[in-house]
Amino acid sequence: MMRNLPAMVCAAVLGVTAAHASSNPNQPAIDACIDALMSSGKASAPGGTVLGSSFSEAGTQVILQDGGGATWNCIAYKDGAVGVLEPATQDMVDAAQSAPSPSDYQEQVHFASGTSSATLTRTMEPGGAFQFVLGARNEQFLKVMVSPHSGEIYYTIRNPDGSMLLDGTDTDTPYEGQLWQSGDHIVEVVSKSSDPITYDITFEIN
Repeated sequence: MMRNLPAMVCAAVLGVTAAHASSNPNQPAIDACIDALMSSGKASAPGGTVLGSSFSEAGTQVILQDGGGATWNCIAYKDGAVGVLEPATQDMVDAAQSAPSPSDYQEQVHFASGTSSATLTRTMEPGGAFQFVLGARNEQFLKVMVSPHSGEIYYTIRNPDGSMLLDGTDTDTPYEGQLWQSGDHIVEVVSKSSDPITYDITFEIN
């Protein structure tokens, strides 16, 4: 039931692979592609940037631009393997550069001082998807409850390393469980409706 994520634009410098935002579930693939390009000898010059990345279950596409301006299309996988590293077409570059910024589909969740939970009310476009980034520690307990005012939504939860904590689950089933990684966990809600949906989402960490 996973929905492809929008392409993520990030100002990563090629050759620096461990310091990127941990909230990006594409990060293992991005790191693998950067390493593959730098070690392949194909780059026209040192340095460069990551123009964008797009996740799918079949593999994550990463568009790179090296220090000489050449652009590269890379397909990598969760285990760090790289299946494709080839020159990118102009269409690929244009798609990466026109992708929305993370703030268009992602929000960092903050709890008020002295509290351990928060309830947010948001509206999502027809067929849309939105991510909530939630910092938590190993062995803490996380609760998530999604309540659409109308229509249908499902949600997933990803661990900081990009692995799945919870596969696509309908909103009539709240999540409650103990975490086994520290860092930013991503809760993604996905609309199954042809109309805009307003929903409440509650997070609790103990």
